[in-house]
Amino acid sequence: MAFESTVSRAKATGAVFSEKNVTFLAGSIAYSAFVSLVPLVMFFFLVVALAGAPELQDSIVTVATENVSPAVGEVIGVMIDSQSESGTGSAVGASIIGILTLVWGAIKVFRGLDTAFSEIYETTAQESLVGQLKKSLLVLVVLTVGVVAMVGATSVVAYLSFVPFVHVVVPLVLVVGLVLAFFPMYYLFPDVDHEPRDVLPGTVFAAVGWTVLQVLFQVYVSLSGGGGNLVASILLFVTWLYFTGVVLLLGATLNAVVLGRVGDVVETPAGRATRTRP
Repeated sequence: MAFESTVSRAKATGAVFSEKNVTFLAGSIAYSAFVSLVPLVMFFFLVVALAGAPELQDSIVTVATENVSPAVGEVIGVMIDSQSESGTGSAVGASIIGILTLVWGAIKVFRGLDTAFSEIYETTAQESLVGQLKKSLLVLVVLTVGVVAMVGATSVVAYLSFVPFVHVVVPLVLVVGLVLAFFPMYYLFPDVDHEPRDVLPGTVFAAVGWTVLQVLFQVYVSLSGGGGNLVASILLFVTWLYFTGVVLLLGATLNAVVLGRVGDVVETPAGRATRTRP
C-alpha cells in the first residue's frame, strides 16, 4: 500500500512538473540567480581586498583554482588585486552599484520563484511590496547559505581527504544544513494553509538533490582535470544553477502533491500519466 502511494505521488509529481513547464521556470530563476550572485561575489571580493588579509586572499584563489578551474582562480586573483589597487571612491561606487544590482536580482529571483510556486500550487494571491522585499531577502539568504555550504563542503573534503569516511560524513552534514536552509522558503512561499510537516518531503528532496548535484559537479571537475577556460566554467556554473532550480521546483511540486493541491493521476490509453483537476 505504501509502495502504491509512493508510485502514485511520483506519477502526480511528474505530471504536474510536465504540465506546468517547470523547466522553463527553472531557466528564468537560474538567470536571475546568476545576476544576483555576481554582484554578491564582487562585493565579497571587495571586502576581502579592503581587509588586506593576504592569507585569506590566497586561500580563496587556491580553492577556486583547485575546485573549479585555474582560469577562474586567475580571474579571481586579478579581481582582488584590482580592488586592492583602486581608490576609496572607486570602491564606494562599485559597492553602491553592486548592492543595487544585488537587490534587483534578488527581487527577480523572488518573482520567478513566486510565479513558479503560484503555478504549481494553483494560487492567485498577490504579495504586498513589504512581503516581496521580505521574501526577496529570504531568497537571497537561502541561495547564499546553500552555495556557501556546498563550497564549504567541497573545501572540507579536499583538505581532509585523508580522514576516514569524510566523503560520507560531509555530504550527510550538507544535506542537514540544506534542509535547514530550504525549510523557511518551502514553508513561507506557498500562499496556502499548511503545517510544517507538509513541506518536509520536498525540502528533504531538494536538499538531497543539491547534494547529489554537488557530488556530480566535483566528479566532473576531477575528471576534466580542472583545465577548463573561463567561458566553459561560466557555462558550467549557469548549467549547475539551472539544475538546482529544477530540483528546487521539483521539491515544491512534490509538496503540492502531498498537500493535495493537484488532481489525481490517471493513466491514458497510451500509458502516459496525466492528472485530473482537484
